[in-house]
Amino acid sequence: MRNLTLFLLFTSCLVLAAVSYQFKNSQLLIVGLETYDEVELEIDGKKVILPVSQLNIPWRKNYNTTLVLTPIKNGVRASPVRLYIDASKDRAPKVRLKVPSYYVPLGKLTLEVFAEDDWDDPESLRYNVYLDGVRIDPPKGGKLLLDTFFMHSGERRLRIVCRDSGSNVVDQTYRFFVVPTPPRPPQFSQGRIVSDRTHRVYIVQDGSIETYETKSSNLEEQLAFVCDLDAASNESIPVLYYKEMEFLQHQNPILMNLNDSCSLSSEHTVFGRVVVPPEQTVILKAGSTLRINSGCELIVRGTLLLERGAKVTGSGNLLVVESGKLIATGATIETNVSVDGATTLWLSDVDLSKAKLEINRSFLTALKNVKASQMIIDNVRKLWIDSSNFGTLELLNCGDAIIMNSKMSQLKVSRGSRVRMYSCSIYSTKTAVSVSDLSILETIDSWISGKIGVNVENFSKLRVRSTQINADTAVVASGYSVIDSFASVLAGTKALQLRDAKFTFSKTQVLGGTEKFGLVEVNEK
Repeated sequence: MRNLTLFLLFTSCLVLAAVSYQFKNSQLLIVGLETYDEVELEIDGKKVILPVSQLNIPWRKNYNTTLVLTPIKNGVRASPVRLYIDASKDRAPKVRLKVPSYYVPLGKLTLEVFAEDDWDDPESLRYNVYLDGVRIDPPKGGKLLLDTFFMHSGERRLRIVCRDSGSNVVDQTYRFFVVPTPPRPPQFSQGRIVSDRTHRVYIVQDGSIETYETKSSNLEEQLAFVCDLDAASNESIPVLYYKEMEFLQHQNPILMNLNDSCSLSSEHTVFGRVVVPPEQTVILKAGSTLRINSGCELIVRGTLLLERGAKVTGSGNLLVVESGKLIATGATIETNVSVDGATTLWLSDVDLSKAKLEINRSFLTALKNVKASQMIIDNVRKLWIDSSNFGTLELLNCGDAIIMNSKMSQLKVSRGSRVRMYSCSIYSTKTAVSVSDLSILETIDSWISGKIGVNVENFSKLRVRSTQINADTAVVASGYSVIDSFASVLAGTKALQLRDAKFTFSKTQVLGGTEKFGLVEVNEK
């Protein structure tokens, strides 16, 4: 009997030691009784039995009292616990900001703000937020919206001051680093990826683009696009990863059919309509020539690989369709090329001035050091252009396009395209850049000149950063379009012509007149 009494006393002491309370949003939270089913709660002589999950009790500030708690498990009552509630204290709020990474890329950044207080709801807390000492908009709905496009590169300081109804204050400072430009691409040498960074691998499989990340220098895939990632998850221009393939040489100089994989190492002529079947590969070796005469077609449903020094010529047609892939590195293309539904298109060190190239549908397309008088690219899921030179470049329905280190006389972006341009120059005697039909163009470290620098219309958006636009009229915006400008120069006889448009700018020089028509909103950040 004495032992049982000691055991019950010991158990009661453990329960008493484990039970505690806290206040959150004017709710009393009792903790430490989670192993029980129910609790009989006695307060001011009144008793009520509550499930343990409902021990969140509305409470009034400065109402101090003693609770008597009787835990119940499987219908058996434990010893009562007396818990004194002191509601006279008011602590400072607890605030935590979730920053995904110290390094962040350019673009819209949504940071979740987690806040709780003894006596105030999170919505009633008052915030002052400062970015590098400049006050910005406070969080709404538990989210703080930042736009790093309007921030200089380097480390930024974000200070959050939160105050509750009792004038208790918490003051916190967070730091993050803005990385505005992508890293250099990896090197590909002797069948290996040469880079210490994490790689993002792009392939097309079962009718969709698939990606994965790895640090390996060797891949399982026969053919893939490989980008490097920096600490901010900025993605480089890709390199072509491929494994050397050796096939039997096709001896007949006249190509009437290509049923199996093969290599072509001399002069060959396509006769009639010849198909490269799916899952088969044809390699045009260095120094060899493939002629497609008028009225003839080479239809690629598999893979056609043109080695450096190879040549495709003739007035016939080269068609890349369905699951087809066209890979050309340092080859000469002097024929009509139509890409319609291809999975992969890679052109590097290719002069297309004597060719007619149409890209109508493709999953992955990369153009590196490509020259063309006119290039029309329609409906490409993922597009990279690097170190290329165009007369006119027109992008339609391009969901995700990157252009770097390139020159052109005209750029047209339309039909819902999303394009980001780094270190490019565009010079025209007419309209240098057109953005229309729900499209977005971002220019970074670029130069644009023309009679009209940029024309933006039909619910489209232009964002310029560290960019100089010199023209008779630098920017024309209409049709409820949006212009954002950071650390840029907009110079012209008319710097801006705005009709039913919104213009937001920061650290931007507007050199020239401004015309406004209709509903126009101008904001300086």
